[in-house]
Amino acid sequence: MTATTEVADDEITEGTVTQIQILQNEQLDEISPLGNEEVSAVSQAWFTTKEDKDSLTNKGHKWKQGMWSKEEIGILMNNIERYLKARGIKDATEVIFEMSKDERKDFYRTIAWGLNRPLFAVYRRVLRMYDDRNHVGKYTPEEIEKLKELRIKHGNDWATIGAALGRSASSVKDRCRLMKDTCNTGKWTEEEEKRLAEVVHELTSTEPGDIVTQGVSWAAVAERVGTRSEKQCRSKWLNYLNWKQSGGTEWTKEDKINLILRIAELDAADENDINWDLLAEGWSSVRSPQWLRSKWWTIKRQIANHKDVSFPGNVFLA
Repeated sequence: MTATTEVADDEITEGTVTQIQILQNEQLDEISPLGNEEVSAVSQAWFTTKEDKDSLTNKGHKWKQGMWSKEEIGILMNNIERYLKARGIKDATEVIFEMSKDERKDFYRTIAWGLNRPLFAVYRRVLRMYDDRNHVGKYTPEEIEKLKELRIKHGNDWATIGAALGRSASSVKDRCRLMKDTCNTGKWTEEEEKRLAEVVHELTSTEPGDIVTQGVSWAAVAERVGTRSEKQCRSKWLNYLNWKQSGGTEWTKEDKINLILRIAELDAADENDINWDLLAEGWSSVRSPQWLRSKWWTIKRQIANHKDVSFPGNVFLA
């Protein structure tokens, strides 16, 4: 198996609960593979609950979230190779998928050195990189029908459903989120837009015209809207409806230039350090922080060999 450099974070699935419990029993390796580097309370900690995160936040700790940078992927891959070489192991999949918890007890904490991300984020990244079932391809109509049957039988046991389909737990969960027999497709009606706005404001205790881009349970929104999936509701709201309701203006060429200049002025060392909420604040042509980040990605893709140019170098080429 060959590792890929796909870099999108994935959500915790119910099918990984048992794996979390196993991994939480692993002990910290005594020697850092990176020398005398200070132990990070974040990269050496398993935390998957809000309480865990709040505890570290209250102690002043911060960590990376969202997309993994090329530099982070490089550090992770180097750590994995160093771990394998030190133990005479040829293939990382042997450690990840075949070894018992005792045999690989130091693996995740060792490869997390130098990364400012919690251990569970490292664990999920490694699974997505090395599990070939994450890269099987588009679901066939037959698989969709089988997925529906398995969902009825097993509920949210994504690991069992994934095993039956030969796909990863995260893959089947993501596909189920897009699947809803009663969902409409195509253009939204005025009634649907009105209902979406009402539900969002009701669930967030906000008023029409307020900017609402965070703290929304899209599963709950979709349940109340009734005719659209949570992904459809989220996309419609963040990419159009909230902006329309709040009297937003159209995005122009000047806005594109302004975005590039603002990012350059941030003098951020890493793209993940950009506070998109702050950057979008008071910008009438920005539909949401999430939408603005997508705009930046679109601009980056217009750069020749953009995948080979790391941040912040791509800012000056944009």
